[in-house]
Amino acid sequence: MSLFSRKPKNRRRRVRAKKTVDAWDLPALKKVKPKKKVRSDDLVDRVYQINAQIGAIENFLAEKNAARTYSEQLKRVGIIPPPDCTARRGRGTKPMLSHAERRRYYAERSKNGIHFFFLFCLACALVWWLLFSGV
Repeated sequence: MSLFSRKPKNRRRRVRAKKTVDAWDLPALKKVKPKKKVRSDDLVDRVYQINAQIGAIENFLAEKNAARTYSEQLKRVGIIPPPDCTARRGRGTKPMLSHAERRRYYAERSKNGIHFFFLFCLACALVWWLLFSGV
C-alpha cells in the first residue's frame, strides 16, 4: 500500500439506483397483471379479473411450496438439493465500477503481477544459488 491513498476520502462515487422488481413482473403473473384503470363498470369483468389474479398467485405459491418441500425432503434423505436460482444469479454479477475505479483496479492488478514475478524470480535465483553453491 502506498503512502497516499489512491481513493480520496472526500469524494463519493455516485451510485446508480437499483431497478425495483415488482411482484407482478414475474413470468407467471404477467398474463394477469392488473390494469391501471378499469373502464367498464361491469362487475362480472372485475370478478373474473380478480379471480384470475388469485388463481395465478395461488399457482405461483403452490410451485414455491412444492420446490421447498422437495428440497427439505432431499435434505432429510441426505442428498444435497440443487442450488437456488436466485442465489446463483447474485454471485456471478460484478458491481458496477466507474471508469476511474476500473483503471485503478487494473493498475493495481498489474502492479501486483509484476511484484509476484520479481519475487518468483528471486526465489528461483535463491534456490539455484543454494543448489549450485556446494552447501
